[in-house]
Amino acid sequence: MKPIVALMMQYSETVPGAFDVDPGYLRLLEFAGANVLTVDPSDDDEYLLAMLDHADGLLIPGGNDIDPALYGGRTLPGMDEPVPLRDHAEATLLRAAYERHMPYLGVCRGLQMMCVLAGGNLYQQITDDVPGAMNHWQRTPFDKPSHEVHVLPDTPLHRILDRDTLPVNSVHHQAVHRPGEGVKVQATAPDGIIESAYRPDRDFFMAVQWHPEQTPADEPSQRLARAFAAACNMYRTRR
Repeated sequence: MKPIVALMMQYSETVPGAFDVDPGYLRLLEFAGANVLTVDPSDDDEYLLAMLDHADGLLIPGGNDIDPALYGGRTLPGMDEPVPLRDHAEATLLRAAYERHMPYLGVCRGLQMMCVLAGGNLYQQITDDVPGAMNHWQRTPFDKPSHEVHVLPDTPLHRILDRDTLPVNSVHHQAVHRPGEGVKVQATAPDGIIESAYRPDRDFFMAVQWHPEQTPADEPSQRLARAFAAACNMYRTRR
């Protein structure tokens, strides 16, 4: 039996005001041998926790900016309008997954939310907040790398990928500044921007800033997805 991953839905790129799922996440998880349970952004905690009851892991994808009020930031020009339903739903699901020791994989916004909930904060505009920062918002196509990241030794990501450097795509104007209590960095860009972090007090609780769903057939993306699916399967067998 395949493990089931609860996948938070994103804003639709084709229907204004609606939520959707990037098919890249479906392909990535399918390649890894997992089934997907999509979760609607909602303020109904009973619904959210019931969905998590049916899952073996949680994946929070990229998308709009997190409400800066959640980390003491300010609303600045060029930022997205907050989506309270998604902020609430992700916070509820992430806290519950952590309490349950459920495997978690975050992508882009999913990294930022993990750190914000741990008491961290964000660079709200990398180009303004980080002198000398490289361009982290590449032009299309997004399935091509735009820079490398350095994977720190003796980290879960290094053990999964078995490499010191990794070419990645980059589609974000915000980034983690302070990771928060209990969160450890495991990859950085050449300009020092945090590209991946994890919680060492959990078996698999990590996130990356790049977008493996845009390259679901690439070996590093598949290694990461398979490791996540394996952790979900382990969770399923012992709960």
